[in-house]
Parts: sequence; structure tokens; C-alpha cells
Amino acid sequence: MIVFSLRCAKGHVFDEWFASGAEYEAKAKAGELRCPECGEGDVAKAIMAPRVSSSTEKAAPATPCATCGQEGGCPWAA
Repeated sequence: MIVFSLRCAKGHVFDEWFASGAEYEAKAKAGELRCPECGEGDVAKAIMAPRVSSSTEKAAPATPCATCGQEGGCPWAA
């Protein structure tokens, strides 16, 4: 599934879910997309900001090598 932000000719912006980008293209070409606010059929993709997730959790520290005690990149650990 993919979500696109769409904008109608009257300026209303709304999100719509599609199974794929090809499904969006097919529905747009067939005129099947409508603005839920005003019913306008002239609908196109709006500019979207990428969704970037951030995490406040830090990665777990590397476990020291059982052979030499060195953390990460130990030649003996391979």
C-alpha cells in the first residue's frame, strides 16, 4: 500500500491510499479520483514531504569479543 497526498483544482488537499503507484495512475487516467470535500474530479498529486522516522532509542553497545575483549571489528571474531 502507498499513500499519496492529492490536491483538487479548487486547492483542497487530501490523502488517498492505493495498492501501488500503477493503481493511482490507472484511476487518475480513468477519472475515478474525486475530492472528498467538494467532489471535484480534477485531481493530481500534491507535493509531499518524505516521512522520516526518528528514534530516541540508541543502538545497543557492541558486545566485546570473547577471544580478545576488543569491541567491534575484532579480526578474531570472524
